[in-house]
Amino acid sequence: MKKLKIALQSNLFYFLFFLFLSCFVFYFTKVVRYQSNIPDDTNEIVANLISFTLDGDKLSMLLKCDEKIRATYYIQSKEEKDFLINNLKIGQSLKLFGEKKEVLGKTIPNTFDYKKYLYYEQIYFCFQVNKLEILNSKIGFFDFLRNKMENRVKKLGNNAYLRAFVLGDKTMISSDEYEKIMKNGVNHLFALSGMHLSLLYFILNKIFSKIKYKKYFIYILLLIYLIITGVSVSFSRAILFMLFLDISNKMNFKISKIKILFLTASFFLIMNPFYIYNVGFWYTYVVTFSLFFCHSFLQTRNKMKQVILVSCITFLFSLPLSIYLNYEVNLFSIINNIFLVPFISMFVFPIALLSFLFPIFLSLFLFLLSILEKINSFMSLYTFFIVVGKISIFEVMFYYFFLVLSIQMRSKKIFFFLFLFFLFLYSKNIWQRDYEVYFIDVGQGDSTLFVSPKNQEVLLIDTGGNISYSKEEFQKRNQEFNLADNIVLFLKSKRIRKIDLLLITHGDFDHLGYALSIGQSIPIKKIMINKGNINAEEQKLIKKWPKVEKYKAKYFDFETYSLKDYNNENENSILTYIKMRNTNFLLMGDASKKVEMDFLKQFENKPICFLKVGHHGSNTSSSFEFLKHINPKYAIVSSGRNNRYHHPSKETLRNLEALHIKLLNTQEMGTIEIKIKKEEFHIIETLS
Repeated sequence: MKKLKIALQSNLFYFLFFLFLSCFVFYFTKVVRYQSNIPDDTNEIVANLISFTLDGDKLSMLLKCDEKIRATYYIQSKEEKDFLINNLKIGQSLKLFGEKKEVLGKTIPNTFDYKKYLYYEQIYFCFQVNKLEILNSKIGFFDFLRNKMENRVKKLGNNAYLRAFVLGDKTMISSDEYEKIMKNGVNHLFALSGMHLSLLYFILNKIFSKIKYKKYFIYILLLIYLIITGVSVSFSRAILFMLFLDISNKMNFKISKIKILFLTASFFLIMNPFYIYNVGFWYTYVVTFSLFFCHSFLQTRNKMKQVILVSCITFLFSLPLSIYLNYEVNLFSIINNIFLVPFISMFVFPIALLSFLFPIFLSLFLFLLSILEKINSFMSLYTFFIVVGKISIFEVMFYYFFLVLSIQMRSKKIFFFLFLFFLFLYSKNIWQRDYEVYFIDVGQGDSTLFVSPKNQEVLLIDTGGNISYSKEEFQKRNQEFNLADNIVLFLKSKRIRKIDLLLITHGDFDHLGYALSIGQSIPIKKIMINKGNINAEEQKLIKKWPKVEKYKAKYFDFETYSLKDYNNENENSILTYIKMRNTNFLLMGDASKKVEMDFLKQFENKPICFLKVGHHGSNTSSSFEFLKHINPKYAIVSSGRNNRYHHPSKETLRNLEALHIKLLNTQEMGTIEIKIKKEEFHIIETLS
């Protein structure tokens, strides 16, 4: 025991253990490759239900057989949904009929990579369910408790926030509300963490105050609660840290809290090396480290001052992680946390627990929630976002090195240096020397981005858009995926802080549907729309931004062709010719073969390197005569995977092949990037 104590107090031990841990994690996450043992042609799976979310007509399930599986089932009727609500339980054995589905990686650069995320969770495929059967309802002890808690929340009205605070499940919070929470930088308050553990420990300590071995009872109850709420990283870290700290004190090891924190992190990484890629893992450990490291600054009797200091310290330490993930930072999140941390930790969360145990408190909880939602909505109106763009791991490490050094030395000069470093990150555009073009993968739609060096001029031609159809009440979801969010995230990753011109080739929703969503996050200076009747969607855009008939580009050779009013939305498409250095682009919108022939009468014989094929490769466009006349080197098709129109058409593909024009298709390549360096260009595909 004495040797163990000496080792645990030695800095050399932690250094050597860190080296071992780094090699261990690298080997098991990068060298060893993992894959599914279930055959690709499998159409029937029997597995146990670990967790599920029923949102509208979508049932998302996490299951376990020989390996973990993500499965999705779309409910056909209200009666079926009611049956599943009443009969589906965690821990049940299910029989699923369907097929394995390929999981795509990110199709837009610098956005969430779902395929990689699943791999890090040791999930190697998704299963699309056509039919499911409940085989039995024999469930284990922890699953029984989880189901009891689920039923309890349902009886109390299935409030989304009650689920979040008691069960650690945020999936029922509506997309609009959670977007406000994210915007305000307080989403960490809605996940079970050390803050919640402290309150639970305090309550349990009071309850078991007269019991001799109360700590054992408390740990057992906390571990049970941890398991039935899904074993979140932050909550697990808090319990494990508290346990290690108690052991250290009991054995008189005299280990610092930072070293104990390192030991808990090591424990997690040895148990599962893929935690190194878990965002929650990094956030909980970085924020906890910051509070321990800056402990001396927090020693004050003034509680308000302490709250402000905690908010400032956690902001500084979580800043590079926020930028690394979101490419921007809301400076007002410091103020938001000052108000919301005490309000949630002292009032909302305790009353949530009391409401769960004693329904008489539910009215008070709902009242507090109404205040919380109003505060959250008010704060979301007043934000101060700074778009920093994509930063490297090296830059993150550089920031932390000087931040820790400055606090250690209590040097204001190094803080000034950090400010200069942040300024450097913000102004990295000045080193950008290339023109960049992105044919963004928006599924069955069009969106093309042109960026001049240093981001001095940005043109966005179409935005894409997904048509939403009317749904029955049982089909409506709380959380809907919006591709516009990914487009905005991508733009911010490229440090694009304004769009000089948004050109809408025509008024179809698959070309302008995301415009309003994008414009809410990225300022748009001017818009251009085509000739002909202005539909309702175009009217919304005109009310929002100034409309121009002509646009004079500063950093591009830019020409638009709106030939005449054909009394047809597709044929009225604006055609666009852009030259960047020696590389030429022609974008055809959804123009038909008839328009192509009319265009050739006006168009001078300019060289075309890249042709954006008309109408997603439909056989209504791209006639052999047109393609032969303009003779592009590359043809780009933007169309959705497995689209119901079967774009691109066989006729278009035959024409391209006959003329030896190389096809670049977003279905296969994801977003297509063309980087123009001086006299040459490079084509980069996102799905590689």
